[in-house]
Amino acid sequence: MRKIVVAMTVLLTCTGLLLAFGGVIGLEIGAGNATGNGTGKGIVKWLSIAHIWGGLLFLVIFPLYAWDHISTNRAMLRRFVPLTLSGLIQTTSAVALILTGVVLFLYGAQAWLALRQWHHWLTYPLAGALTLHFLLPKGRWK
Repeated sequence: MRKIVVAMTVLLTCTGLLLAFGGVIGLEIGAGNATGNGTGKGIVKWLSIAHIWGGLLFLVIFPLYAWDHISTNRAMLRRFVPLTLSGLIQTTSAVALILTGVVLFLYGAQAWLALRQWHHWLTYPLAGALTLHFLLPKGRWK
């Protein structure tokens, strides 16, 4: 299940960043691409659909995985070490991303600008903590 959660995180990060910074590379919502044939609009639509469906799957699978992972590694949580800190940052960021994502899904463009910015900026601590959590040694603190 870990591979699915990581794959969903990568999918959501990539599609979210492409949607956020798509204008820089020519993926503008209101217009087509540089050739003017309207394909930029279709790409944005498919990125949005992938991000929404991926988010809905993440909404279901992440809590299940997190509960199992935290329960399994409960002994390691008694010591506050870098591995525990990175896991705490991941869990907090993921929960906040899920909550802000649900609000954005329900209210779309009517959602507060600050909420959209929180949803965007929470991606970076999640990705950084996930990378750090992967790279840190695991067995040393048991």
